[in-house]
Parts: sequence; structure tokens; C-alpha cells
Amino acid sequence: MMHALLFAAGGALAGGLLASGLTALALRRGQDPVPEKLPEPPPFLPARARLLMAVEQVVSSLPAASLVLDQDRRQLYASPQAYRQFGESVGSIERHPAFQGALDRLATRSPTRGEEIEEARIVLDVPMHRIVRGFFQKKAFPKNIFASEEERNEERRTVLLTFVVLYDVTEAEITERQHADFVAFASHELRTPLAALMGFIETLQGPAADDPEAQKEFLGIMAAQGRRMQRLLDGLLYLSRVQMLEHQRPRGQIRLVELCSRLQSETSILFRQKNAAELVVVPPDNPHLCVAGDEDQMLQVLINLVENALKYGACHGKDRRESALKITVSCAEVPSGGGWPTGPGVVLQVADNGPGIAARHLPRLTERFYRVPKTSAIVQGSGLGLAIVQHIITRHGGRFVVDSTVGEGTTCKIWLPLGDATAVIKT
Repeated sequence: MMHALLFAAGGALAGGLLASGLTALALRRGQDPVPEKLPEPPPFLPARARLLMAVEQVVSSLPAASLVLDQDRRQLYASPQAYRQFGESVGSIERHPAFQGALDRLATRSPTRGEEIEEARIVLDVPMHRIVRGFFQKKAFPKNIFASEEERNEERRTVLLTFVVLYDVTEAEITERQHADFVAFASHELRTPLAALMGFIETLQGPAADDPEAQKEFLGIMAAQGRRMQRLLDGLLYLSRVQMLEHQRPRGQIRLVELCSRLQSETSILFRQKNAAELVVVPPDNPHLCVAGDEDQMLQVLINLVENALKYGACHGKDRRESALKITVSCAEVPSGGGWPTGPGVVLQVADNGPGIAARHLPRLTERFYRVPKTSAIVQGSGLGLAIVQHIITRHGGRFVVDSTVGEGTTCKIWLPLGDATAVIKT
């Protein structure tokens, strides 16, 4: 609601500035001297050329993305800010049904509501998803404001202009939606184990009060549900800490050989419990290869990816695995280009030969609480692991890509800028 009020106030202000600016041009006609920023048009120019010059002089000075349309809905002028923000999408915005609908409502509005601002929500999908809020206002000006001395004796008529102010609200709406999803999903994830705990507590206090076997079974389930809640809360707290530091680039240096060694050591217990899985860690050929970053955070990234591969790679539902699950972690220096940033960098890979992930799920994997529907009912998880990975990699100035083919496996790739091997600092 506050955003809408701010946008409306901005639209009204822009419309008022435009109207007052054009009126000021008329009032200042004949005054001498005229400021250089608003030069007097030559007397031989026709009225329409004078109109275009006046509109450009006023609208180009506004900080907002603005459009000016004539009474036939043709664009008279688009401000430089409009092209800086929307580029080639300006034409798509004008042709959008929501934009034209706002103009229709302006055209059919009664004269008593002439000063009201009309709004439109414009959603563009090409070339990228964008949400634009538009604020529209009509203003009639006497035609002789823009006429030359010879034209002023003609019949007095008005020029009807429509002023449009555009705001890109894509990020604001996505953030608001994510906030709402966060509250909804967090409440849901906590409510399920909490309801289970309350149910078992009531059972232990009632029918199972004198049943030792039932008590032992229920206490085990309650402990599992408690650990589930604890993991969720730990994940939320860790994600919050990562987001707080996301704008601060780490100043340390990570020697990748040591990172691989720590990963092998800290995940060994997971693979001792999973006899059908194998972890292969391939250190870089260059023992001095480094990346700039926080070693503890990058270790957490690799552990999250390995744990995901272990949990979901072994999940086949009705299908049977013909070979043991194999997870391979490797790192190598990569040249610039090839889809990566232009600077020198290193790519870390966590690959598995598991069931793979359908392509439609890949763009959403790093969203908080998002889980692939087929596996979410089989494997317990908070849906925060890849969100944490994405935020950590963003803090390190890196890139994160997931490639997957159903039936063949999944590969998670992390690009990080190359570090300085001569200045390895423990963070």
C-alpha cells in the first residue's frame, strides 16, 4: 500500500511539474532575457514543432521515466530516463493491453474527474520478465501557447496531452512475494513437526501413560521431529547471517588443495553410513591454486552440495539403481569466456550419477524452501541448502549453475575469481 501511495505521489508530482513547466513557458514568452536552458523557439516554426520543443525541454529535465502522448495516442516524446531504464521495451510498454486500457479509461472519464491519475500494472515477459507501474494524467493546454505571432489570431483551440510516468517495480514485487512465501513456508515447515510433537505428548499423557513400549517408540519419533525443527531453525539463522554479510566481499585466500582435504575429512562419516555411495575428491593439479574467499563458508557450500547429492541421488522412488551412487568433487582453473565472467577464475564441480532433475525445476532450485515435488515426500529437508549456497557464492562474486539430465545425473558448477597464491590468509 505504501508503495502505491509513493508511486501515486510521484506520478502526480511529475504530472504537475510537466503542466506547470509548460505553462511557465507560455507565461515567459516575450520576456527578456530567456534562460539558455529554455531557449525561445524561432518565430517561423509551426505550432507542432514548438509543442515538441516545449515538451522536450520540460520532460527531459525530470528524473523519472516519462512519456508524453498526443490526443491520438502517438508518442510525442520519451525522456532519456525512460530509454535508460527500459531501452527497446518502451515500444512494448506502449502496446501492452494494460497501457492501452489505462488510456481508454482516461478517454471515457467524465470532465469532473479530469485531474485524477490513472494507474496500470504492465507485465512484460520478453526479452525478460519485468513489472512496470504506469501513472497517467491528461492535461489540456491552449493551443496559442505554442503558436507564433501569426498563428495566435487563429481560432482558439486546446492541445490535449497525456503524461505517463513509469516505474520498474520488478524487484520490489519479487521481494514482497518472496517475503510472503518465506513466512508461509516457514510456518508450514514448523507446524508439521510441532503438531506431531503435541500429538505424541498428549498420547503419552493419556492412553500410553502406562505402556513402556509405546513410550519408547513415541519418544524416538519425538526426538526425530525435534531435530527436524532444530535443523530448520539452524538453517534459517545461518541464512540470515549469510545475507547480512552478502554485501561484504571476503578478504581471505583459500588454497583449494586444503579445501578439498577438509571436505574429504568432514564428509567421511556420511559415506561410512551409506555403504552404497562413494565420494571421489579430485584436488587441482596446481597445489598452489587459490581463490579469494572465506574458507569456512566455501566448505559449507561444498558440504551442502555433497549432502544434497547423497540424499537425493539415492532417491529413485519406484526405480532401481543399477550401479552405486558416485559423487565426484573436482576443481580446475578455467580460461575466460565459455559462459563465465571474463576474468581468470576457477570452477568447482560437484557431480553425481543420480536420477537427475527435470529441467522445469532448475530455475527455482535456489529459492528458499523450494523442493522438487517428487522427492520432497520421500526425503526430509528444509529447502534452504541451495539458497544458502547461492547467497554465499554471490558474496564471493561467483556464479552458480546447475546442469541436470533425468536418468543421468546432476552437476553443480561454481565459478570463483582466481586468488593470489602468495597471500594465503586464514579467514
